[in-house]
Amino acid sequence: MKLTNLILAITFSMGLLACSDAASGNEMGNANENSNGELDLTSLQFSSDQNSLNESEKAGLLLMREEEKLAGDVYAYFYGKYELRPFTNINKSEVRHSTAVLSLLTYFGLEDPAQTEAGKFTNADIQALYDKLTAAGSTAELALSTGAFIEEYDIADLRKLISESQNADIKTVYSRLLSGSYNHIKAFTRVLGFRNVTYTPQILTSSEYNEILAK
Repeated sequence: MKLTNLILAITFSMGLLACSDAASGNEMGNANENSNGELDLTSLQFSSDQNSLNESEKAGLLLMREEEKLAGDVYAYFYGKYELRPFTNINKSEVRHSTAVLSLLTYFGLEDPAQTEAGKFTNADIQALYDKLTAAGSTAELALSTGAFIEEYDIADLRKLISESQNADIKTVYSRLLSGSYNHIKAFTRVLGFRNVTYTPQILTSSEYNEILAK
C-alpha cells in the first residue's frame, strides 16, 4: 500500500462518517477488550540464518518499525486530546508491536530507523502521514475513525509483507502483529458504534472488513 495514496485517502474518508451525539459511557469498559488476549510478543525466539534476508525483507522491517511507531504516536496524541481509554490501551499494544519489530532488526543486524521523539520519523512519507492523521482527528469521533483507518493501513501492509517474505521468523512476528490489528480495528469500530458512527473501510473491501469484524 503506497503511503502517498493513503495520505490522500484519509482526507475524504473522514467525510464518509455519519455520527450523532455520543452514546453513554459503555464504550469505556468494552474498549478494554482490545488489549486482552494479545498474543505474547515478549518471548520471541528466532532461529533463521541472520544473513538470509533479501533487500525487500529488510525494507519491510524498516517500514514496519516506523509504521508501528506511527500508530502508537498517533494514539498517544489522541489520548492527550480526548482521554479516551481505547487510545491508551491500543497505544500500549502498538509499543509492544514496535518492540517486536525492533527485536527482528537487532537479530538481523539492521540499524533501527525509529527516532525517540514522539511524532518524529526518519521516513519522510510516514512523517507526512503522521501529520495528516493527527490533523484529521479534530473531534473524538474523527480521531476514533482515524484509528480504524490506521489499522486498515497496517492490515494491508502486513498481509502484503507476509505474502512476499520467505523468512519464518518474519512471518511469525508479522502474523502476530496482524492478529493485533484485527483486534484493534474491531475495538475502534465497536466504540464508534457506541457513538452512533458507522465506519466505512477505505483500504479493505467491505467483505474483508466484515470478515474481520466477525472473527
